[in-house]
Amino acid sequence: MASSHIEPTVRLRNLFDKGSAVDVNRNIPIRRYYRSCQELIRMAGVYFEEKNYENSYVFYAKFIVLSFEKLKTHPEFNKVPPAEKAANKKTLKIAFDRAEKLKPALKRKYEEEYKRYKENQKKLELQAKQEEEKRKKEEEEERKRKEEIKKKAEEEQMNAFIQEQKRKELELERLAIVAEFADKVKIDDSGPLVPADFAPPPPEPFNDIATNTTTYKPQPAVATAPALPSYDRSLKPVDLTNNYQPEVKQPTATPTSSFAASLTQSKNKYGLRTILSPADLPTKFMQLAHGNTSRNIETCGVLFGKLANEVFVITHVLIPHQKGAPDSCDTTREEDMWDFQDQYDGICLGWIHTHPSQTAFLSSVDMHTHYPYQCLMPESVAIVCSGKFNEVGYFMLDPGRGMNEIGKCRKPGFHPHPTTPPLFESCDHVKPSPTDAVHIVDWRLKPM
Repeated sequence: MASSHIEPTVRLRNLFDKGSAVDVNRNIPIRRYYRSCQELIRMAGVYFEEKNYENSYVFYAKFIVLSFEKLKTHPEFNKVPPAEKAANKKTLKIAFDRAEKLKPALKRKYEEEYKRYKENQKKLELQAKQEEEKRKKEEEEERKRKEEIKKKAEEEQMNAFIQEQKRKELELERLAIVAEFADKVKIDDSGPLVPADFAPPPPEPFNDIATNTTTYKPQPAVATAPALPSYDRSLKPVDLTNNYQPEVKQPTATPTSSFAASLTQSKNKYGLRTILSPADLPTKFMQLAHGNTSRNIETCGVLFGKLANEVFVITHVLIPHQKGAPDSCDTTREEDMWDFQDQYDGICLGWIHTHPSQTAFLSSVDMHTHYPYQCLMPESVAIVCSGKFNEVGYFMLDPGRGMNEIGKCRKPGFHPHPTTPPLFESCDHVKPSPTDAVHIVDWRLKPM
């Protein structure tokens, strides 16, 4: 649903444009293009059965554009037998009908996906709005909390300041009292501090006639001066020059999530579908090619397979009638190969050949040979087996520079091509499979 944000009509138009991206190379025999048309119809049918209607529509579109428009521009078009043209025209009508039926189905699918996308966007927008409101509310609460803390701290500082001022006033008052009575105060180690003016007079004598004795009248007690007030020095205020620093919470990290791609989602350089190649395929092919390899002659074969759940599997290798040389190999009676493909209902996935005395790479002739395969199907692979150097390579043309360079080249035979960087590269979408088996059919033993 990666394209669900695009309007349905635009998606449908883009899909047809993708199917229309086919061209005809005048140097490739027209019979190969007619065979390619059969491949396109076959692939479209496979995808239709798997309910992969998008890819099915693309392949029907490719077939329609190639058959209805492009083949007429080929210089060999007038040489095509009328029966083959008639058969292709009949298939073209079927492709038109199937494509027209797929259009409304795809449009409904895209409209539903677009509707879900819009609904999901509204949910996301609402969620974002709610989160924003929540964030603002939390920020406002945090601001109020900080203000309350700051206000409380200021009140505490003010109270401490007022108490200190009161303490100072009381201290000044005490010092004033002490200064006023300093000249009237005497120190008595045995008693309290008493002002001299208030010292009691000496007792008066009293004669008791009855007893003929002399006593002294008791004098009234004189109140002592009150003790000076004491002060709690712990009430000293904090330093008013220090600013209050409230606690600030650090934001927590948001965890991230990750996800892994499924098997049908390509994880290779160009996003191609995977091709599973039986691991023993090169060994079996080299065993059958050993006679030619020992005589320094190349051997070639064609790869066929099946498609299931967006994964190709190589199931058959056909070694057709051919003429080999030390550095080339040409097949003959290609129409028989097409019958073989129809018999096994297989999809052409590329080709395989040997280099008896050279390393595994693609020569200029090899690149031109592989070009039509990759034009028809981007996943097509060229397997090269080197008997002398014991190497096996799985190659393809660079989809950009390589395909453009070879597509424009009109030179026959061996000729130089740019090598920095090379026009071909190793395939990372071809995976060896130890569980899948391959069946090799060798027609060289079959009488011509």
